[in-house]
Amino acid sequence: MKTNLIPCLKQHVTIISLCIALLASAGSLLADEQPARPNILIVLLDDVGFMDFSAYGSDTETPNFDEIGQSGVMLTRYYTAPLCGPSRASLMTGQSPHQVGAATLTEVLNDEMRQLPGYSMTWPDQQKTIASRLKEAGYQTFVSGKWGIGDIGANLPHRFGFDKSWVLDSTGSSNYKAKSYLPHYTEVKWYEDGKRVNLPEDFYSSRNIVDKMIEYIDSADPKAPYFGYLSFQAIHIPLQVSPEYINKYNDVFSRGWDVMRKERLQRAIDLGLVPETTRLSDGAYNSRKWDSLTADEKIYWARAMQVNAGMLESADFHFGRLVDHLKSKGQLENTIILVTSDNGPEYNTLGKTSKPALRAFEHLWMAIEGWDVSYENLGQAGNLAAIGHEWASVSAAPFHLFKFNASEGGMRVPLVVSGPGIKNRGFVNGRAQVADITPTLLDFAGVDYNPDEFYGRSLKSILSSEANNVYGEDDSFVFEVSGAAALYRGNWKITKTPPPHGDGNWHLYDISTDPGETTDVSEVHPGMFQSMIAEYQAYANEVGVFELPAGESSRKQLIINAIKGTATNYWYLFVMIAVAQILILYFVYRIIKRLVVRNP
Repeated sequence: MKTNLIPCLKQHVTIISLCIALLASAGSLLADEQPARPNILIVLLDDVGFMDFSAYGSDTETPNFDEIGQSGVMLTRYYTAPLCGPSRASLMTGQSPHQVGAATLTEVLNDEMRQLPGYSMTWPDQQKTIASRLKEAGYQTFVSGKWGIGDIGANLPHRFGFDKSWVLDSTGSSNYKAKSYLPHYTEVKWYEDGKRVNLPEDFYSSRNIVDKMIEYIDSADPKAPYFGYLSFQAIHIPLQVSPEYINKYNDVFSRGWDVMRKERLQRAIDLGLVPETTRLSDGAYNSRKWDSLTADEKIYWARAMQVNAGMLESADFHFGRLVDHLKSKGQLENTIILVTSDNGPEYNTLGKTSKPALRAFEHLWMAIEGWDVSYENLGQAGNLAAIGHEWASVSAAPFHLFKFNASEGGMRVPLVVSGPGIKNRGFVNGRAQVADITPTLLDFAGVDYNPDEFYGRSLKSILSSEANNVYGEDDSFVFEVSGAAALYRGNWKITKTPPPHGDGNWHLYDISTDPGETTDVSEVHPGMFQSMIAEYQAYANEVGVFELPAGESSRKQLIINAIKGTATNYWYLFVMIAVAQILILYFVYRIIKRLVVRNP
């Protein structure tokens, strides 16, 4: 019996071992058939216009941003809010800015707006973001760079789903130190995981923002996917970058803005970004003709645009370092990368193009804070370089106007995306908006959600298949920021632009043939026009839009708040100036009195 039992046991053990091995092998095969959830990286640039990537026809070299688009999808009808804070709030939540209390910037609020829910500028603890949703699904979540949503310090990312965060909570700053570029403030604040931090001595924004994201990714658990939000300061005011990037563009912009805007229109048509029927709108309010400038003025403004191009190329270079790092870690193939801009190009300047009285105020503040706008220092630390509204019109070409306005130039920006599950489609003309990004990326991450929770829609069918649109001809979406408003329905658009760049009235355009917004067709299609205005009004009533009185604008309120801020921040200087003036008047009075006594 013993001799027969032992072989029998051995045989059973062998069979059991084979079964275990087969089960393990089957499990391994199943795991291989189900790819790991993708890492996700949102890259947000600041104030980049529609044609500012070289893939979209720019004179600026952006090979790394281009590579993302050319290996995936490049959208040509992607819209965002015309100001940074509202667009960032929408990007993070998938909602319209009014729905999450971030309908405009703190710097352009008036007292009446502050009383309305859509302008609270503060998020409750339960506010959901793309980060909190992905974190619940097992993602690690990181953010590095500019945050700038609502009141400073009120909505920091560590409260809303980000495991690690290193952020500038402001609309902008010097790129070399924590220094405000606006008269509203005497300082800007950086936070890491909710605590105030100082910047390193050798800080440069694009480099250090990327370095911090690399640090966070390297510290991540390799067994779990991650979501990264990389938010550049480039190319927001002040435009600053090292001279080698600036000098690379010597003579590129010497043809001037009038010629180059026309060139970009033709380039956009040739690339298929816009139809052949596209025409350029008239120049923006108070625009100068290039040939009306003096020789020195032409040199100055051409150099300013060189700084703009150089700063964007520098951001592209540092983004490329991150891509190379992901590649070296074997992570790139499983990472979805999306690159876009928060709004159209900035047109404001400080100390250069304002009216004389305002320019004098700007120069006073700049003298106090140690800023300059000299040609010799353009683009360097301490310089407030900006491109002005004429070059902004080139950056936004072939569209009308720029940031702060609900025009195509203020809201239509590049969006490129590639990675696992993204089809290589090149340019796609499907209509999309910033609120679409959260549900889109949740879809790719395999996270369940109720579509009714969002103002936006998932773009997955456009990015992963042959679909061209997720919005039908009767579907609409709305943007409104401080009186600048637009509603899109199919190929139709109604929009109104407050002064000085518009008349504050509604206009109707057919974007399929006239993306330059040159011909108001409201009288030709009165039924469509009135229907769209009624739909906008229903939206405005639902979310609590504050209607600015006639003649008011965000630009005007920005100036008013800047003067108030300066008076508050530097009251002691104004007291000293007032005392000095009183003393001067007193001594003049004494001198005159003595002269009168001597010569009655």
